[in-house]
Amino acid sequence: MPQPIVSIIVPVYNAEKYLERCVNSLKNQSLKEIEIILVDDSSTDSSLEMCNKLAVEDSRIKVLHKENEGAGKARNAALRIATGEYIGFVDSDDFVALNMFKTLYEKAVKYGSDLVMSGVLFVDGNMFSKEGECIRKTYFDQDTHFDTAESLKKLKMGIVGATPEDSDDSKYGMSIWKNLFKSEIIKRNNITFQSEREMLSEDALFMIDYISCIDKATGIDEAFYNYCRNEDSISKSYKKDRFEKSLVFANRVEEQFKKDIKPEEYQVYLYRFWQAMCRVLCSQEIMYAKNNKITYSDLKKRLKSVCTHSLTVRALNAYPIGTLPLRQRVFAYGMKHRLYFLLKILVGLRSK
Repeated sequence: MPQPIVSIIVPVYNAEKYLERCVNSLKNQSLKEIEIILVDDSSTDSSLEMCNKLAVEDSRIKVLHKENEGAGKARNAALRIATGEYIGFVDSDDFVALNMFKTLYEKAVKYGSDLVMSGVLFVDGNMFSKEGECIRKTYFDQDTHFDTAESLKKLKMGIVGATPEDSDDSKYGMSIWKNLFKSEIIKRNNITFQSEREMLSEDALFMIDYISCIDKATGIDEAFYNYCRNEDSISKSYKKDRFEKSLVFANRVEEQFKKDIKPEEYQVYLYRFWQAMCRVLCSQEIMYAKNNKITYSDLKKRLKSVCTHSLTVRALNAYPIGTLPLRQRVFAYGMKHRLYFLLKILVGLRSK
């Protein structure tokens, strides 16, 4: 087999319902010089057997089996054996357009970019979506380059949050799976994933670390990645410790930003992220309470723990919430003034 141009890393855990769809979208890429590394994270269903069968059918597929430690550690295991010049990441319950990796690679070569970023198709929309919805999201309206210290600094901040002028809470998107990375930069700088069992969004911290080590990034006006929201997905399912993990993440991000960015520059981005995260946290608490017949009194206690936390208070007081889009603005107002019944009504209206 020729040297692969791109190594595509896929963590696998109990993905028997989706795995074949995912791998087929990779096997059939228009870029043929690839390797596909499937990392079975001690699945309890037939995922490992499926991985082994797929590897027999296509010599470009490698299978790792490891103890269960989560997607971040599974990706680290694959990075240690990846041989491609570039690295891509795909989750096992998602799938991608057949020209994704060829296009990203060609853009990387054309512009001499260490990172190429694209958009995403949210299949079944968002947390409040109805089955069959699909939302296309791109972050650039033309090929856009970040090749100065100042522009790369703004890219790092825009991965996490956004300015008051931006319509989205993350200017460029946190996720790794819509992008293409250079393997040599990852390995030379020993860039690894944290465990998602310890904090929210190990993707964003990986992105921040990676961008800190590069000379040039390019964003393109394309959306190849089909992110499929299902009942088991992390972003849609309720996690009781999500608030605590979010706090760990916010603190780690600030630690990273402090290394080369002044607080007066990054705080507006961090505060935008945090008020957006609190909106998600409150929405999930409200939906979970409704579905599990939790009393309003108990729900209020959970909402209060989010809305009265010192970081939440600072973020809502310091950020100009009047500049937010209408829905976000009203929700932020409800959180700021602890109008928990208003939040409950807003979530109820959206989830109908």
